Amino acid sequence: MAPSNLLSLLLIVATVVSYIPQYHRLLTLGSSTGLSLTNVLTTTLVAQVQTATMYYLFKSAPLMEYGIPIATPPSTRDWLNLSQILIQWVCSLLLLGLVIYLPTSTISPAPDILSKRVAVLLWILHVLLFIFSVVAGGRPQDVFFNIIRNINAAIINPLFTLIAAVAFFFQARVTPPAGQSNALSKWTLGLHFLIFLLLAISWPFRLILPPNMWKLGSKPAILLQWYPWVGWACVNNAILAIGQGIMLLLYLSRAEFEGKIRFTDERRSLLGSDEL
Repeated sequence: MAPSNLLSLLLIVATVVSYIPQYHRLLTLGSSTGLSLTNVLTTTLVAQVQTATMYYLFKSAPLMEYGIPIATPPSTRDWLNLSQILIQWVCSLLLLGLVIYLPTSTISPAPDILSKRVAVLLWILHVLLFIFSVVAGGRPQDVFFNIIRNINAAIINPLFTLIAAVAFFFQARVTPPAGQSNALSKWTLGLHFLIFLLLAISWPFRLILPPNMWKLGSKPAILLQWYPWVGWACVNNAILAIGQGIMLLLYLSRAEFEGKIRFTDERRSLLGSDEL
């Protein structure tokens, strides 16, 4: 196996491993307190959009005159890239399932149940729309298929990339104090930050525009095509890495701040007892 393919395989395994501590913490705690349902749902939908994009790339490959990032027939690298996208989707989907299944708050369960029902409906709607687009799209040579593929590349993909960037604000809002029992930890945040960062760095070397596509126009114009064809994988994982990194810094800074407050309170109580 080529070294690049071996690294891709290791990243697939590492992606699975990075989610295990989060699953274990949720199941041990028996609650999803500390995780934003909006953020987890958005991450899952982004992974589904990536899966849809890979579907269109694979199906379009045989008919693209100027080449496509997917070889015909697909190479080992292509199948490993598809496996990476699918594994990321399955892992995020399982995390979403746990967040929906486990209770979030025992204080106000009614709004929590309603938001989870809305999340399930949004996920089902997204899946149904994708299935409909696959069925209605027909063959790659059909005009309607190309319209759907271009809408996915030019509108849907960038839209969910933007939503993923905004969703971390919801995660920051629901993050509880460091001393309170919750589903977050420096290890879960740190692992996700590391893996998403490695994926963002690796994708430009794994999903590459073929040389023929650079001959279609001026380089500035072709650079604008980088994101719709191949850049989405790098950009999405970079956004996820930045979000996890910010959450890790917030978690560590909050823990340090509360530790200082706790130390000050203990010192005051000791001084008070000495005076007595």
